Amino acid sequence: MWRRVGRLLAVPVLLMVVVVVPASPALAAVDTMTVDMTAYGGTPTYRASGFIYGTSTNGASPSQSLQSQIKVKVMRAGGSQIGCPNGGYVNGGYTARWNFLKAYYARARSTGAAFSLLFSGVWGADGVCNVPRWPGDGGNWTEYTTFVNRIIADARAAGMTGSDVRWDLWNEPNIFFWGRTQSQYLEMIRRGTQLVRAAIPGAVIEGPSYAGVPSPSNSWWNTYLDYVRANNVVPNIISWHDLPGDPAADAAALSGMLSSRGISISGTSVNEYGAFGDEQQPGPSAWYIARLERCNCDGARANWGMVGQTPSLYDTFGWLVTANANQPMGQWWVYKRYADQSGQRTKITAGSSHDGTVFQDSSARRSIAVLGARVGASQGAVDLRYTGIPSWLVGNGSVNVLVERMPSTNAYVSAPTVVSNSRLTVSGGAITVPINWTNLKDAYAVTLTP
Repeated sequence: MWRRVGRLLAVPVLLMVVVVVPASPALAAVDTMTVDMTAYGGTPTYRASGFIYGTSTNGASPSQSLQSQIKVKVMRAGGSQIGCPNGGYVNGGYTARWNFLKAYYARARSTGAAFSLLFSGVWGADGVCNVPRWPGDGGNWTEYTTFVNRIIADARAAGMTGSDVRWDLWNEPNIFFWGRTQSQYLEMIRRGTQLVRAAIPGAVIEGPSYAGVPSPSNSWWNTYLDYVRANNVVPNIISWHDLPGDPAADAAALSGMLSSRGISISGTSVNEYGAFGDEQQPGPSAWYIARLERCNCDGARANWGMVGQTPSLYDTFGWLVTANANQPMGQWWVYKRYADQSGQRTKITAGSSHDGTVFQDSSARRSIAVLGARVGASQGAVDLRYTGIPSWLVGNGSVNVLVERMPSTNAYVSAPTVVSNSRLTVSGGAITVPINWTNLKDAYAVTLTP
Protein backbone atom coordinates (compact mmCIF):
# COMPACT_ATOMS: atom_id res chain seq x y z
CA MET A 1 0.00 0.00 0.00
CA TRP A 2 1.42 3.34 -1.01
CA ARG A 3 1.56 6.14 1.52
CA ARG A 4 0.92 9.59 0.09
CA VAL A 5 2.40 12.78 1.47
CA GLY A 6 1.74 16.35 0.53
CA ARG A 7 4.36 18.04 -1.59
CA LEU A 8 6.22 20.70 0.39
CA LEU A 9 8.44 21.87 -2.44
CA ALA A 10 9.01 25.48 -3.29
CA VAL A 11 10.34 25.94 -6.82
CA PRO A 12 12.94 28.68 -7.10
CA VAL A 13 14.33 29.85 -10.42
CA LEU A 14 17.28 27.85 -11.71
CA LEU A 15 20.35 29.97 -12.29
CA MET A 16 22.63 27.43 -13.86
CA VAL A 17 22.51 24.02 -15.49
CA VAL A 18 25.82 22.12 -15.45
CA VAL A 19 26.09 19.26 -17.93
CA VAL A 20 29.02 16.99 -17.10
CA VAL A 21 28.47 14.35 -19.78
CA PRO A 22 26.28 15.27 -22.75
CA ALA A 23 23.38 13.00 -23.58
CA SER A 24 22.95 11.36 -26.97
CA PRO A 25 20.87 13.07 -29.65
CA ALA A 26 17.16 12.73 -28.94
CA LEU A 27 15.11 10.02 -30.62
CA ALA A 28 11.38 9.83 -31.15
CA ALA A 29 9.69 8.91 -27.85
CA VAL A 30 8.17 5.44 -27.88
CA ASP A 31 7.26 4.92 -24.23
CA THR A 32 6.89 6.75 -20.90
CA MET A 33 7.25 5.74 -17.26
CA THR A 34 6.06 8.02 -14.48
CA VAL A 35 7.37 8.15 -10.90
CA ASP A 36 5.11 9.65 -8.24
CA MET A 37 7.45 10.52 -5.39
CA THR A 38 4.58 11.45 -3.08
CA ALA A 39 3.44 7.80 -3.06
CA TYR A 40 5.76 5.43 -1.25
CA GLY A 41 5.88 2.69 1.35
CA GLY A 42 7.88 -0.39 2.19
CA THR A 43 11.58 -0.97 2.67
CA PRO A 44 13.71 -2.98 0.23
CA THR A 45 13.57 -6.78 0.33
CA TYR A 46 15.68 -7.47 -2.80
CA ARG A 47 13.33 -10.42 -3.29
CA ALA A 48 13.99 -10.64 -7.04
CA SER A 49 17.70 -11.32 -6.48
CA GLY A 50 18.10 -15.09 -6.63
CA PHE A 51 19.11 -17.97 -8.88
CA ILE A 52 18.94 -21.72 -9.31
CA TYR A 53 22.32 -23.50 -9.02
CA GLY A 54 25.03 -21.09 -10.25
CA THR A 55 27.87 -21.94 -7.84
CA SER A 56 30.55 -24.61 -7.99
CA THR A 57 29.69 -27.99 -6.51
CA ASN A 58 31.78 -27.20 -3.42
CA GLY A 59 30.09 -23.81 -3.01
CA ALA A 60 33.38 -21.93 -3.31
CA SER A 61 32.93 -19.93 -6.52
CA PRO A 62 32.00 -17.45 -7.89
CA SER A 63 33.30 -15.37 -5.02
CA GLN A 64 31.15 -14.74 -2.00
CA SER A 65 31.82 -11.03 -2.43
CA LEU A 66 30.14 -11.01 -5.86
CA GLN A 67 27.10 -12.67 -4.31
CA SER A 68 26.96 -10.50 -1.20
CA GLN A 69 27.17 -7.29 -3.23
CA ILE A 70 23.92 -8.13 -5.03
CA LYS A 71 22.15 -9.19 -1.79
CA VAL A 72 20.94 -12.56 -3.05
CA LYS A 73 17.80 -13.68 -1.20
CA VAL A 74 16.93 -17.02 -2.80
CA MET A 75 19.14 -19.96 -3.85
CA ARG A 76 17.62 -23.13 -5.30
CA ALA A 77 19.25 -26.48 -6.05
CA GLY A 78 18.97 -30.26 -5.87
CA GLY A 79 22.26 -31.61 -7.22
CA SER A 80 21.09 -31.98 -10.81
CA GLN A 81 23.47 -33.53 -13.35
CA ILE A 82 25.99 -34.68 -10.72
CA GLY A 83 27.05 -38.24 -11.56
CA CYS A 84 25.02 -38.45 -14.78
CA PRO A 85 24.02 -40.53 -16.65
CA ASN A 86 23.41 -42.57 -13.50
CA GLY A 87 23.29 -40.00 -10.73
CA GLY A 88 20.92 -39.29 -7.89
CA TYR A 89 19.21 -41.41 -5.27
CA VAL A 90 17.38 -43.63 -7.76
CA ASN A 91 20.74 -44.64 -9.28
CA GLY A 92 22.61 -45.09 -5.99
CA GLY A 93 24.23 -41.65 -6.29
CA TYR A 94 22.59 -39.89 -3.35
CA THR A 95 25.73 -39.04 -1.35
CA ALA A 96 27.40 -36.91 -4.02
CA ARG A 97 24.29 -34.83 -4.49
CA TRP A 98 23.65 -34.44 -0.77
CA ASN A 99 27.24 -33.28 -0.19
CA PHE A 100 26.68 -30.59 -2.81
CA LEU A 101 23.45 -29.52 -1.13
CA LYS A 102 25.21 -29.07 2.21
CA ALA A 103 27.84 -26.87 0.57
CA TYR A 104 25.18 -24.91 -1.29
CA TYR A 105 23.14 -24.39 1.87
CA ALA A 106 26.24 -23.20 3.73
CA ARG A 107 26.82 -20.66 0.96
CA ALA A 108 23.20 -19.50 1.11
CA ARG A 109 23.25 -19.20 4.89
CA SER A 110 26.52 -17.26 4.90
CA THR A 111 25.01 -14.60 2.64
CA GLY A 112 21.55 -14.47 4.22
CA ALA A 113 19.71 -16.21 1.39
CA ALA A 114 16.87 -18.70 1.70
CA PHE A 115 17.67 -22.18 0.36
CA SER A 116 15.14 -24.03 -1.77
CA LEU A 117 15.86 -27.77 -1.47
CA LEU A 118 14.77 -29.43 -4.71
CA PHE A 119 13.78 -33.08 -4.18
CA SER A 120 13.58 -34.01 -7.86
CA GLY A 121 17.26 -33.21 -8.34
CA VAL A 122 18.23 -35.35 -5.37
CA TRP A 123 16.13 -38.22 -6.74
CA GLY A 124 17.87 -37.97 -10.14
CA ALA A 125 15.04 -36.48 -12.23
CA ASP A 126 17.02 -33.66 -13.79
CA GLY A 127 16.26 -33.99 -17.49
CA VAL A 128 19.68 -35.49 -18.19
CA CYS A 129 20.20 -38.57 -16.00
CA ASN A 130 18.54 -41.93 -16.48
CA VAL A 131 15.46 -42.38 -14.27
CA PRO A 132 14.73 -46.11 -14.01
CA ARG A 133 11.92 -45.60 -11.46
CA TRP A 134 9.62 -42.83 -10.38
CA PRO A 135 8.09 -42.39 -6.93
CA GLY A 136 4.99 -44.56 -6.57
CA ASP A 137 5.52 -46.76 -9.60
CA GLY A 138 3.19 -49.72 -9.46
CA GLY A 139 1.48 -48.25 -6.42
CA ASN A 140 4.56 -48.94 -4.26
CA TRP A 141 5.53 -45.94 -2.13
CA THR A 142 8.11 -47.66 0.09
CA GLU A 143 11.16 -46.36 -1.79
CA TYR A 144 9.81 -42.82 -1.88
CA THR A 145 9.06 -42.84 1.85
CA THR A 146 12.60 -44.05 2.55
CA PHE A 147 13.96 -41.32 0.26
CA VAL A 148 12.06 -38.50 1.97
CA ASN A 149 12.93 -39.76 5.44
CA ARG A 150 16.60 -39.89 4.51
CA ILE A 151 16.54 -36.27 3.35
CA ILE A 152 14.77 -35.27 6.55
CA ALA A 153 17.32 -37.09 8.72
CA ASP A 154 20.27 -35.62 6.85
CA ALA A 155 18.74 -32.14 6.94
CA ARG A 156 18.33 -32.40 10.69
CA ALA A 157 21.93 -33.51 11.08
CA ALA A 158 23.08 -30.55 8.99
CA GLY A 159 20.92 -28.02 10.86
CA MET A 160 18.75 -27.42 7.79
CA THR A 161 15.39 -27.28 9.55
CA GLY A 162 14.73 -23.56 9.94
CA SER A 163 12.56 -21.16 8.01
CA ASP A 164 15.50 -20.40 5.72
CA VAL A 165 14.95 -23.80 4.07
CA ARG A 166 12.13 -24.24 1.56
CA TRP A 167 11.10 -27.82 0.81
CA ASP A 168 10.53 -27.85 -2.94
CA LEU A 169 9.12 -31.33 -3.58
CA TRP A 170 9.51 -31.49 -7.38
CA ASN A 171 10.57 -29.39 -10.35
CA GLU A 172 8.36 -28.75 -13.40
CA PRO A 173 6.06 -31.77 -12.87
CA ASN A 174 4.04 -30.97 -15.99
CA ILE A 175 6.92 -31.78 -18.38
CA PHE A 176 9.74 -34.33 -18.65
CA PHE A 177 11.04 -33.78 -15.11
CA TRP A 178 8.08 -35.92 -14.07
CA GLY A 179 7.62 -39.08 -16.11
CA ARG A 180 4.27 -40.28 -14.87
CA THR A 181 0.64 -39.09 -14.58
CA GLN A 182 -0.53 -36.01 -12.72
CA SER A 183 -2.50 -38.21 -10.32
CA GLN A 184 0.66 -40.11 -9.35
CA TYR A 185 2.46 -36.79 -8.88
CA LEU A 186 -0.33 -35.50 -6.63
CA GLU A 187 -0.19 -38.62 -4.47
CA MET A 188 3.57 -38.10 -4.16
CA ILE A 189 3.06 -34.49 -3.10
CA ARG A 190 0.49 -35.51 -0.51
CA ARG A 191 2.77 -38.11 1.03
CA GLY A 192 5.89 -35.95 0.88
CA THR A 193 4.21 -32.90 2.40
CA GLN A 194 2.77 -34.93 5.25
CA LEU A 195 6.12 -36.60 5.99
CA VAL A 196 8.01 -33.29 6.07
CA ARG A 197 5.43 -31.43 8.14
CA ALA A 198 5.15 -34.27 10.66
CA ALA A 199 8.93 -34.41 11.12
CA ILE A 200 9.67 -30.68 10.99
CA PRO A 201 6.84 -28.55 12.39
CA GLY A 202 6.87 -25.18 10.71
CA ALA A 203 8.63 -26.46 7.58
CA VAL A 204 8.14 -24.14 4.61
CA ILE A 205 6.77 -26.15 1.67
CA GLU A 206 7.13 -24.70 -1.83
CA GLY A 207 5.45 -25.87 -5.01
CA PRO A 208 4.40 -26.89 -7.59
CA SER A 209 7.28 -25.15 -9.45
CA TYR A 210 5.22 -25.51 -12.61
CA ALA A 211 6.83 -25.04 -16.05
CA GLY A 212 4.50 -22.26 -17.10
CA VAL A 213 2.21 -19.68 -15.59
CA PRO A 214 -0.95 -20.07 -13.48
CA SER A 215 -4.15 -19.61 -15.44
CA PRO A 216 -7.81 -20.34 -14.63
CA SER A 217 -8.12 -22.00 -18.04
CA ASN A 218 -5.27 -24.44 -17.31
CA SER A 219 -6.68 -27.82 -16.31
CA TRP A 220 -3.41 -28.94 -14.67
CA TRP A 221 -3.46 -25.95 -12.33
CA ASN A 222 -7.14 -26.37 -11.51
CA THR A 223 -6.68 -30.05 -10.71
CA TYR A 224 -3.62 -29.27 -8.58
CA LEU A 225 -5.26 -26.53 -6.53
CA ASP A 226 -8.42 -28.53 -5.96
CA TYR A 227 -6.37 -31.54 -4.81
CA VAL A 228 -4.04 -29.77 -2.38
CA ARG A 229 -6.98 -27.94 -0.83
CA ALA A 230 -9.07 -31.11 -0.45
CA ASN A 231 -6.15 -33.05 1.04
CA ASN A 232 -4.88 -30.27 3.33
CA VAL A 233 -1.45 -30.15 1.66
CA VAL A 234 -1.47 -26.58 0.33
CA PRO A 235 2.16 -25.40 0.11
CA ASN A 236 3.21 -22.36 2.12
CA ILE A 237 4.66 -20.79 -1.03
CA ILE A 238 3.14 -21.35 -4.47
CA SER A 239 5.72 -21.31 -7.25
CA TRP A 240 5.88 -21.30 -11.03
CA HIS A 241 8.24 -20.46 -13.90
CA ASP A 242 8.15 -17.46 -16.23
CA LEU A 243 10.13 -18.55 -19.29
CA PRO A 244 8.80 -16.19 -20.57
CA GLY A 245 5.97 -14.63 -18.62
CA ASP A 246 4.89 -11.59 -16.65
CA PRO A 247 5.09 -12.17 -12.87
CA ALA A 248 2.72 -9.32 -12.07
CA ALA A 249 -0.02 -10.57 -14.41
CA ASP A 250 0.56 -14.20 -13.42
CA ALA A 251 0.34 -13.44 -9.69
CA ALA A 252 -2.93 -11.58 -10.26
CA ALA A 253 -4.35 -14.61 -12.09
CA LEU A 254 -3.22 -16.92 -9.28
CA SER A 255 -4.77 -14.66 -6.66
CA GLY A 256 -8.16 -15.06 -8.27
CA MET A 257 -7.75 -18.83 -8.50
CA LEU A 258 -6.84 -19.05 -4.81
CA SER A 259 -9.58 -16.69 -3.69
CA SER A 260 -12.28 -18.67 -5.48
CA ARG A 261 -11.19 -21.76 -3.53
CA GLY A 262 -10.67 -20.09 -0.16
CA ILE A 263 -6.96 -20.95 -0.21
CA SER A 264 -4.51 -18.84 1.81
CA ILE A 265 -0.73 -18.94 1.34
CA SER A 266 2.20 -17.07 2.87
CA GLY A 267 3.92 -16.13 -0.38
CA THR A 268 4.60 -16.68 -4.06
CA SER A 269 7.83 -17.43 -5.89
CA VAL A 270 8.74 -17.31 -9.56
CA ASN A 271 11.59 -19.69 -8.82
CA GLU A 272 12.82 -19.72 -12.41
CA TYR A 273 12.58 -16.62 -14.60
CA GLY A 274 14.35 -15.39 -17.71
CA ALA A 275 14.90 -17.75 -20.64
CA PHE A 276 18.53 -18.10 -21.70
CA GLY A 277 19.42 -15.76 -24.55
CA ASP A 278 17.59 -12.46 -24.96
CA GLU A 279 15.81 -12.63 -21.58
CA GLN A 280 19.02 -13.12 -19.60
CA GLN A 281 20.40 -9.75 -20.57
CA PRO A 282 20.36 -6.48 -18.58
CA GLY A 283 17.19 -4.90 -20.01
CA PRO A 284 14.86 -7.89 -19.62
CA SER A 285 16.48 -8.73 -16.25
CA ALA A 286 15.61 -5.26 -14.93
CA TRP A 287 12.08 -5.61 -16.35
CA TYR A 288 11.61 -8.92 -14.52
CA ILE A 289 12.88 -7.37 -11.29
CA ALA A 290 10.28 -4.61 -11.64
CA ARG A 291 7.48 -7.08 -12.31
CA LEU A 292 8.50 -9.26 -9.33
CA GLU A 293 8.53 -6.19 -7.12
CA ARG A 294 5.04 -5.31 -8.32
CA CYS A 295 3.59 -8.66 -7.24
CA ASN A 296 5.74 -9.01 -4.10
CA CYS A 297 6.94 -12.32 -5.54
CA ASP A 298 10.28 -13.90 -4.73
CA GLY A 299 12.36 -14.67 -7.79
CA ALA A 300 15.22 -16.94 -8.86
CA ARG A 301 16.88 -16.63 -12.24
CA ALA A 302 16.69 -19.71 -14.42
CA ASN A 303 19.92 -21.50 -15.24
CA TRP A 304 20.33 -23.11 -18.64
CA GLY A 305 23.87 -24.39 -18.17
CA MET A 306 25.00 -27.96 -18.68
CA VAL A 307 27.81 -29.73 -16.83
CA GLY A 308 30.89 -29.80 -19.05
CA GLN A 309 29.68 -26.94 -21.23
CA THR A 310 30.04 -23.15 -21.08
CA PRO A 311 28.23 -21.79 -19.20
CA SER A 312 28.00 -24.64 -16.72
CA LEU A 313 25.05 -25.27 -14.44
CA TYR A 314 27.53 -24.86 -11.58
CA ASP A 315 28.83 -21.45 -12.57
CA THR A 316 27.84 -17.82 -13.32
CA PHE A 317 24.97 -17.25 -10.79
CA GLY A 318 22.53 -17.94 -13.64
CA TRP A 319 24.49 -15.96 -16.24
CA LEU A 320 25.31 -12.89 -14.14
CA VAL A 321 29.10 -13.30 -14.26
CA THR A 322 31.45 -14.66 -16.89
CA ALA A 323 32.00 -18.38 -17.07
CA ASN A 324 35.17 -19.64 -15.40
CA ALA A 325 36.67 -16.16 -14.86
CA ASN A 326 33.67 -15.14 -12.71
CA GLN A 327 33.75 -11.45 -13.55
CA PRO A 328 30.66 -9.20 -13.54
CA MET A 329 28.73 -8.81 -16.78
CA GLY A 330 26.20 -6.11 -17.59
CA GLN A 331 23.36 -8.01 -15.95
CA TRP A 332 25.31 -8.36 -12.69
CA TRP A 333 25.38 -4.58 -12.52
CA VAL A 334 21.59 -4.50 -12.83
CA TYR A 335 21.38 -6.51 -9.62
CA LYS A 336 24.09 -4.35 -8.02
CA ARG A 337 22.10 -1.18 -8.64
CA TYR A 338 19.00 -3.00 -7.38
CA ALA A 339 20.97 -3.87 -4.22
CA ASP A 340 22.06 -0.22 -3.91
CA GLN A 341 18.44 0.90 -3.56
CA SER A 342 17.48 1.99 -0.07
CA GLY A 343 14.78 3.89 1.80
CA GLN A 344 11.16 3.55 0.64
CA ARG A 345 9.77 1.84 -2.44
CA THR A 346 8.22 4.51 -4.64
CA LYS A 347 5.31 4.28 -7.03
CA ILE A 348 6.20 3.99 -10.70
CA THR A 349 3.66 3.65 -13.48
CA ALA A 350 5.01 1.31 -16.14
CA GLY A 351 5.11 2.12 -19.82
CA SER A 352 3.69 -0.15 -22.47
CA SER A 353 6.83 -2.28 -22.57
CA HIS A 354 9.23 -0.69 -20.07
CA ASP A 355 9.14 -0.88 -16.29
CA GLY A 356 11.34 -0.15 -13.32
CA THR A 357 11.88 -0.23 -9.60
CA VAL A 358 12.33 3.05 -7.72
CA PHE A 359 13.33 3.81 -4.12
CA GLN A 360 13.81 7.12 -2.37
CA ASP A 361 15.95 7.59 0.72
CA SER A 362 15.62 10.88 2.59
CA SER A 363 18.46 9.97 4.97
CA ALA A 364 20.90 9.30 2.14
CA ARG A 365 19.31 12.12 0.08
CA ARG A 366 19.06 10.09 -3.08
CA SER A 367 16.66 8.13 -5.24
CA ILE A 368 17.69 5.21 -7.44
CA ALA A 369 15.62 3.83 -10.32
CA VAL A 370 16.51 0.58 -12.11
CA LEU A 371 14.82 0.39 -15.50
CA GLY A 372 14.35 -2.39 -18.04
CA ALA A 373 12.54 -3.34 -21.23
CA ARG A 374 10.75 -6.60 -21.95
CA VAL A 375 11.71 -8.63 -25.00
CA GLY A 376 9.86 -7.25 -28.02
CA ALA A 377 9.70 -3.66 -26.74
CA SER A 378 9.81 -0.75 -29.18
CA GLN A 379 13.19 0.87 -29.68
CA GLY A 380 13.67 4.60 -29.28
CA ALA A 381 13.54 7.32 -26.66
CA VAL A 382 11.82 6.60 -23.36
CA ASP A 383 10.76 9.40 -21.04
CA LEU A 384 11.10 8.90 -17.30
CA ARG A 385 8.89 11.50 -15.63
CA TYR A 386 9.23 12.36 -11.94
CA THR A 387 6.44 14.16 -10.12
CA GLY A 388 6.19 15.32 -6.52
CA ILE A 389 9.96 15.57 -6.08
CA PRO A 390 10.58 16.17 -2.33
CA SER A 391 12.38 19.27 -1.12
CA TRP A 392 15.29 17.28 0.31
CA LEU A 393 16.26 16.21 -3.23
CA VAL A 394 16.34 19.77 -4.59
CA GLY A 395 19.26 22.17 -4.44
CA ASN A 396 18.92 25.70 -5.80
CA GLY A 397 15.87 24.76 -7.82
CA SER A 398 17.42 21.78 -9.56
CA VAL A 399 18.29 18.15 -9.01
CA ASN A 400 21.35 16.22 -10.15
CA VAL A 401 20.53 13.34 -12.50
CA LEU A 402 23.01 10.54 -13.12
CA VAL A 403 22.01 8.19 -15.95
CA GLU A 404 23.95 4.92 -16.23
CA ARG A 405 23.67 2.19 -18.83
CA MET A 406 24.22 -1.50 -18.04
CA PRO A 407 25.33 -2.81 -21.43
CA SER A 408 24.25 -6.06 -23.03
CA THR A 409 27.38 -8.13 -23.43
CA ASN A 410 28.51 -11.61 -22.46
CA ALA A 411 31.87 -10.24 -21.41
CA TYR A 412 33.37 -8.53 -18.38
CA VAL A 413 31.93 -5.11 -17.53
CA SER A 414 33.96 -3.21 -14.94
CA ALA A 415 31.24 -0.64 -14.25
CA PRO A 416 28.07 0.78 -15.80
CA THR A 417 28.57 3.34 -18.55
CA VAL A 418 27.84 6.94 -17.53
CA VAL A 419 25.46 8.27 -20.17
CA SER A 420 24.95 11.69 -18.56
CA ASN A 421 25.52 13.45 -15.27
CA SER A 422 23.65 16.75 -15.29
CA ARG A 423 21.43 19.12 -13.36
CA LEU A 424 17.80 19.51 -14.39
CA THR A 425 15.45 22.32 -13.42
CA VAL A 426 12.61 21.25 -11.16
CA SER A 427 9.39 22.85 -12.35
CA GLY A 428 6.19 22.28 -10.42
CA GLY A 429 7.92 19.51 -8.51
CA ALA A 430 8.62 17.61 -11.73
CA ILE A 431 11.37 16.74 -14.19
CA THR A 432 11.54 14.53 -17.28
CA VAL A 433 14.61 12.40 -17.91
CA PRO A 434 14.87 11.30 -21.56
CA ILE A 435 16.68 8.01 -22.23
CA ASN A 436 17.74 7.10 -25.75
CA TRP A 437 17.15 3.36 -25.48
CA THR A 438 19.02 2.29 -28.60
CA ASN A 439 19.53 -1.35 -27.52
CA LEU A 440 16.56 -3.02 -25.85
CA LYS A 441 18.85 -5.54 -24.16
CA ASP A 442 20.50 -2.73 -22.18
CA ALA A 443 19.22 -1.58 -18.79
CA TYR A 444 19.47 1.84 -17.17
CA ALA A 445 19.83 3.24 -13.69
CA VAL A 446 18.85 6.82 -12.83
CA THR A 447 20.12 8.31 -9.59
CA LEU A 448 18.78 11.61 -8.27
CA THR A 449 20.73 13.66 -5.70
CA PRO A 450 20.50 17.29 -4.56
